Parts: sequence; structure tokens; C-alpha cells
Amino acid sequence: MKNARVFLMLAALALLGVGASTRLEPAVQAPQSSHALMLEMNRDVEPAFETYAPTVPLIERETPLAYERLGFYPYWIGTAPADLPYAYLSTIAFFSVEINQYGNVTATHGWPDGDLVDTAHAHGVRVVLTITNFSASQQQTLLASATYRAAAVNHIVQQVDAGGADGVNIDFEGLPVSAKANFVTFITELRAGLQTIIDNPHLTVCTPAIDWSGAYDYDKIAAHANYLFIMAYDYFYSGGNPGPVSPLYAGGIWPAWAGIDYTLDDYETYISPYALGKVLLGLPLYGFDWPSTSSAVPGTATGDGVAVIMHEALDMVQSGQYGARHFDVDSQTPYLIYNGGGWHQLWYTDYRGLLQRIRYGQTRDVGGWGFWALGYNDDATLFKALEQAPTH
Repeated sequence: MKNARVFLMLAALALLGVGASTRLEPAVQAPQSSHALMLEMNRDVEPAFETYAPTVPLIERETPLAYERLGFYPYWIGTAPADLPYAYLSTIAFFSVEINQYGNVTATHGWPDGDLVDTAHAHGVRVVLTITNFSASQQQTLLASATYRAAAVNHIVQQVDAGGADGVNIDFEGLPVSAKANFVTFITELRAGLQTIIDNPHLTVCTPAIDWSGAYDYDKIAAHANYLFIMAYDYFYSGGNPGPVSPLYAGGIWPAWAGIDYTLDDYETYISPYALGKVLLGLPLYGFDWPSTSSAVPGTATGDGVAVIMHEALDMVQSGQYGARHFDVDSQTPYLIYNGGGWHQLWYTDYRGLLQRIRYGQTRDVGGWGFWALGYNDDATLFKALEQAPTH
């Protein structure tokens, strides 16, 4: 049904002339996500932390947070565990350990991070291990084989056990629709495997803002995962045209699918009989700076956008060297337009945007929020937004 719905939606948009057809085409082709893009950019970076097994057990928080808050902690980030905002987080996802089509671990990127796990546990915050594979062909091979799935589960459980983690985040992006049922089987088998070493494992699954091919079976995944982590970003991505990375509302000058409101409507439909309490609204702590043909919005890119992390974007705004701060009412997103050897458009996230999206998620009764990625933020900005977000 979802495939048919996507086809009808695309046909309707084409007839209505919403946006240029080139705006739809890249999304259908499942462009590289910021998770995959930034992993590739930092593949040769050596972790700054020391690899060792943790010793501190997870303590129980005196006052548990009513909403789940998950922050990704990439191995390359360099932010000391002592500097993370534990008061406003319930889970930290170490990013990442990579596996291949045979279920074997190909890169651990310094895991286990004993300092991270010990410090988080001492603050009553879980640490889960993110497992990544961004190759559709490898996913197809892995998920279609009971032998390879069993190997993957075994190796993941070993990594979780060795690192004292409290569960797993699965980040398989660009999943082929032919692997849809097998992916659900894998998630089911993984939960069973984790339960052999953890009484109540915390299992989350990254899912796309728009599931163009209908590859992710939301309701069946939700039956075995604590949460689906919606990557509500990259609606406009590095390899496409300039635009809001995480638009709150769809429509106006933007396509009818390009908005968090549309995404949550879609999930609400296809996660049934579960509700949006089974999803986490993932928000970006970064933006993209695209070279463009002109200052016009919507614009046309002349090359790939460059990732600009939140605190760098805010520094650019504060410097006054990149022109006035603009605000797009349709998507509720700030941006800069400047000429530096050619026109550029920088679409980014700030404190007001984060808080607005957090509060919108609350009105939709989501299970919580998440952030890609800790360390990209200006501390005062993220902390200020989280301070004002609902906690209980």
C-alpha cells in the first residue's frame, strides 16, 4: 500500500507542478544521508579516547525523564564525556561499529569507550552501540541469509557485552524494498540475542524522513524496537538544491512532502496500531552551505553543499560578514545568502528552531527527541533549548 501511495503522491505533485521535478528525483534515489556522509568524511580520523572496558553500572535516575532523549556521539567528535548534557539526555548512541554483508565487524572505531560509558552510567544515562551498514547490496545479502543474520547478531551481542552497553541502535540506510521482511526478522532476532545478556535491552532503529520505496515496515519494526528514530533531516541534502535541512512545515514554496508535519502524518498512518509514542523525532545540529546560481529562493545548486555544524553556522551569523539573517516562513528555518566567489545559501538550525520543533513533537505525542550529533552544537544553544523542553 505504501508503494502505491508514494506513486500516487509523486504523480499528483507532477500534475500540480509543485517544485521542480529535479527536487523529487534525488529523494527517490535515496541520497547519502548525513550519517553516511560524515562517517565517510571522518573514516581516517583516529579516536581521541582510550579504548577500555567500562566498570561503572547504570544507576537509576532519581527523577526519570518522561520523554526519551537520544543523542548520537560520533567517535570523531572530540567532545569529552564529562562535557555532555546528561541532565537532559536519557540515552547516548556511540557511533559506530560497522558490519558487512556476512555479519562480520569491519570497524570498531575505538569501541569500547570506557570513559563515555562510565561517565554516562554515573549520571543515570544509557549508552547504546550504533551498528551501521550503508550499502543496499550488502544489506540485501546479509538480511536474506539466516546464517549471516545469526553471525551479525552474535557479533553485535559480543560488542555490546564487551563495551558494557545497554542496547543497540541499528542504522541501515537505503534499505532495499526486497529486504523489507528480512529486516524485520533481523530486528526480531537481534532483540532475542540482546536479551541473553541484558534483561531489558534498549533497541532503536533509524528510519528515514520519507520512506520513498516503502522498505521500512514501521508497525512490525515497532513491535520489536523500543523506538523508531526518525531522521527528520536531509529533506534538502548535500547533493541536491539548497533548501531547509529540517523544515517544520511542508508546502508553500517547497514540495508537499518536505516537512516534519508531513513525515509525522505518514508515520502515524503506517505505524498503526502503534502511536507516535513509538517514534523519536531526530533533529539536526548542522546545516548545509550550497554554492548556488543566484540569491533566489528556492535556489539551484552549482555544486554539493558542505556540512556546517551548528556552532560554526552561528559564528557565521554573529560575525556579520555573511549578510543579514533571513527566515523562511514556510519551513520555519533561518538561512544566510552571501556572495563569496559566487553565491552561497546556508540553511542551518538555531535555538529557536530546535525548541520550536521539540514543542511541535510534543503536540504530536512523540516518544521523545534525538540529535545528530552531540558536539556539533553550540553548548549554550542546545542546553537552552533542552532546558525549556518538557522533562517530566
